[in-house]
Amino acid sequence: MTFLEAAESVLRDAKVPLHYEEITKQAFAKGAIATTGKTPAATLNSVLAVDLKANGEKSHFVRVRPGIYGLREWNLHLQVANDVNPLSMVASAEDDHEYGRRVRIPFFPSYTYVHGLLSVLNGLPRSDIQGLLNSLVELRGTPQEPEDWSDPDNWIERRLQGNSRDLAKAIWDKSHHRVNPRHLYGSWYLAKGYGLLDEDAQGILHVTEYGQDFLANPAGEAVTYVDQGEGLVRLLGILVEKGAGKRGQFLQEWTTYLQAYSNFGTDSTFKDTLRRRLANLVERSLVTRSGNIYQISPTGLAYLEQVGREGPPSLAASPEFQVLYQLAEQQRQTTRGKLAKQLSKIDPFQFEHLIQHLLEEMGYQNVEVTSPTNDKGVDVVANIELGITAVHEVIQVKRHAANIQRPVLDALRGSLHRFGAVRGTIITTGDFSKGTKDAAFEAGAAPITLINGQKLIDLLIEYGLGVRKKTIEVWELDERSIVAGEDEETG
Repeated sequence: MTFLEAAESVLRDAKVPLHYEEITKQAFAKGAIATTGKTPAATLNSVLAVDLKANGEKSHFVRVRPGIYGLREWNLHLQVANDVNPLSMVASAEDDHEYGRRVRIPFFPSYTYVHGLLSVLNGLPRSDIQGLLNSLVELRGTPQEPEDWSDPDNWIERRLQGNSRDLAKAIWDKSHHRVNPRHLYGSWYLAKGYGLLDEDAQGILHVTEYGQDFLANPAGEAVTYVDQGEGLVRLLGILVEKGAGKRGQFLQEWTTYLQAYSNFGTDSTFKDTLRRRLANLVERSLVTRSGNIYQISPTGLAYLEQVGREGPPSLAASPEFQVLYQLAEQQRQTTRGKLAKQLSKIDPFQFEHLIQHLLEEMGYQNVEVTSPTNDKGVDVVANIELGITAVHEVIQVKRHAANIQRPVLDALRGSLHRFGAVRGTIITTGDFSKGTKDAAFEAGAAPITLINGQKLIDLLIEYGLGVRKKTIEVWELDERSIVAGEDEETG
């Protein structure tokens, strides 16, 4: 039998709700299931939870309490039978953590990392991954000998040994250099915590059926279960409610959610969990990022409608909202195109003053356009405060459709000392060559920030230059206020 069939068979025989550990024990006793995994009860619990979330009222099961399941046909949502065995109704602390405090992965990974980890660990001893994780904890760089952890080809060979080195190389190579072994903690905790990996009596890891579903179906039951458990579905709802914005604009609602559904308690953790989950959603194209601005995508809206939105009722999942969103997005893209066309035709002198205005809006001080007759390749100079330090910066602007080449960057870097500047910026309506990008933050050289045409448009829109934002009012029914009024009237 499948785990679901076995659970239903056990519950029919018992005629009362049971804890999932008891269901697993009786299923083994009946010979209804056979598995080599070391945590079959956890797997059964996950399978039942996914079935409930995916099928709703069509599921054969109901959750009476955390970890306690019965059959829907018993009408347990109305009344729990009086003859339930009290021992079967005791939920463990783990269950309370899972359902009452469900958001629990701090270093939340991209799903690319999880896929890479699962594909490599299947069939390996758990001791190998545990040894690698222990080795990674001990790795440190020093100010005298800093380590570039973004280059696994370099540090794996030098800093790891034995099985840990072999496993790290396998993860890096078999993921086609997409999964950096330095950042495995979140993927490992997620895979184990959500039953994507199990281990047999010999300690060998195996990707579970649930894990196979996670790998094969980007919007399947397993992915949906993780998204709901870790707050990603709620985060999508927050983006719908707040509209496009910076991370900080979503932080208050996200913090309120974590305070109710997690054990996290520090501001830094609230910010980090938000950052990591937004990055996950961007990678999956459920959220778009333009500069510092995040916005739910049409794909994200469709996914939100599919899985069911958490939080207050909203238009988010309605067909009308989908149409409004798509029309608004089309209009925004049309306006971006018009703005780009206008920038391509603007007088160079006016372009320099537009950049001056933008920098002032961004918080720069003493912004001045240089004299065109003796600018030494510098068009604008300005000061910016970084913490307690005031930094003098020089900016060169280029109204070019073609890519900016490396010599332009080298010339600007060579002019810094003439203006007493420690860094520079090149702003163009076009883009930059690969060589220019590679040289921008060259080790030992003054940093040069590169702003291409799309990033420039993002900044202009963000600071209200070249566009005017208008608001359209929409209405939605608030049934709760009506019900509250009725209660007051009848009370």
